[in-house]
Amino acid sequence: MSKLTFKGKTYVGRDDETVLQTLQRYGVTTPFSCRDGVCYTCMLKNVSGPPPKSSQAGLRAGLRKLDYFLPCTCIPEMEMEIEAPDDADLFLPATVLKKTLLSPEICQVLLKPVTALYFHPGQFIHLRRPDGLTRSFSLAALAREDWVLEIHVKRIPRGIMSHWIFDELQEGGRVQIEGPQGHFCYQKGRWDAPILLIGTGSGLGPLLGIVHEALEQGHTGDIVIYHGSRSKAGLYARDLIQKLSQDHANFHAVSCVSGPEVPVGCKAGRANDLAFTDHTNLEGTLVYLCGHPEMVKTAKKNALGCGANEADIHADPFTYTHDGSDSPHSGKDSVQENDEALTYDEPKDPAPDLELWQALGEGKRLQEILTDFYSQVYDDPQLSPFFAGVTQQRLAEKQYNFLYQLLTGKSVYFGERPKTAHHWMVISEKLFDLREVMMSNCLRKHGVPEHLIKRLRALEERYRKVIVKSRPWPKIIFGEEMPLDGYDEMELTVGSLCDSCQGDIPSGSVVRYHLRLGTIYCHACMGDEAVA
Repeated sequence: MSKLTFKGKTYVGRDDETVLQTLQRYGVTTPFSCRDGVCYTCMLKNVSGPPPKSSQAGLRAGLRKLDYFLPCTCIPEMEMEIEAPDDADLFLPATVLKKTLLSPEICQVLLKPVTALYFHPGQFIHLRRPDGLTRSFSLAALAREDWVLEIHVKRIPRGIMSHWIFDELQEGGRVQIEGPQGHFCYQKGRWDAPILLIGTGSGLGPLLGIVHEALEQGHTGDIVIYHGSRSKAGLYARDLIQKLSQDHANFHAVSCVSGPEVPVGCKAGRANDLAFTDHTNLEGTLVYLCGHPEMVKTAKKNALGCGANEADIHADPFTYTHDGSDSPHSGKDSVQENDEALTYDEPKDPAPDLELWQALGEGKRLQEILTDFYSQVYDDPQLSPFFAGVTQQRLAEKQYNFLYQLLTGKSVYFGERPKTAHHWMVISEKLFDLREVMMSNCLRKHGVPEHLIKRLRALEERYRKVIVKSRPWPKIIFGEEMPLDGYDEMELTVGSLCDSCQGDIPSGSVVRYHLRLGTIYCHACMGDEAVA
């Protein structure tokens, strides 16, 4: 038995009980998701000494040195005094490898973090300078073998951070970064869909990163990018854009200048105006908007008016404070990311794909594939924790019915939609990508042609936006948010079993239950009142 002190109260743990299990048994609300060391949502800090090394598996070196650990895998070896994470500790050092002026207004900064980060171009990081000032910047290039991050910074009038980066930050200097976060990135799967990208200022950076990833993934649909600026000084990367156009027949670029002096090779006018003059029918087109918030707002409205599906419009507005200075988070802090995600509607079912359904044996072959796939999922240490308590057969059956409905249009699936079913799962981009690779390999193993594998992947990619997230979302039923965490007590009207000790609980007993999990604890397992 061990004692845990958390938020001024002491709790007594049982032998072979994890810290998370002890806290939950006592009814302590603390963040968690996978409960098996995969998502890191439950991470806490031990301030009384080093935690068990096994409970630090997967954490980066800097966090291990600060005695962070995962309560879901930590069985205490001694008394522990624990605290919630300090936001400042979640940043990691990065070295400035290179600074390059891409134009009088745009500075390219290459950063080398001490730990390799998994990311997609278009996501963003928080960057903090030594005095603690923090801003957010979008990632502008593909992940390289050396895991260098690239950001493009625009000099903003009265912009505290941007002026510091331009005038004071030196190559070889150190900053701290946190992330990456966000969903503004290339949507894999729809390789033949047209892509329209519209950006202003340094918004070109993440858009070019998305273009690079699309081309690297073998995107075959036309890709057109419009980059706008008030003057020539705001245009940059034109040589790179020209080379991309020469190397890829499906890539086209238009430089736009809204001011009075329009350079040779550029179009006169605003980028969004020109884009929607040239592209009046956007049905089936993937649209990416990045840069000035008013441009993004107007362009999104115009895209919808031209027939674009709202789920196909991806927007990243660069917001600033009312006085024009660069804002603390450029409109992109982690809370906003998740709040925006709450507003995402479930993607509507696509048109039936009977060719794909027939290729899957009108269900028979699909059943074999899903049985094989979920046997791999349940053997995978990163994916299996999210399905504890659900049988492999049940999960395969649910996915079969869901795909049956999507591919045939028949109403045969009555389970929860992806957003609701995954609301509590903290799934990273890396984990979603891992799952997609496993599924693709399984489809190949069962002889599904490549072009149909791409179609099925495109189907599943539709749901990335409502599955990938950095913290759980509350479930919404009939427009009402359900409790995400927390506990309550009730009197049982029928007997049951305690989810902690597995002992019998007779009818009439008062039990504590977790609002999300539904797990119940008998009076003995609820423990004596914590010592203050």
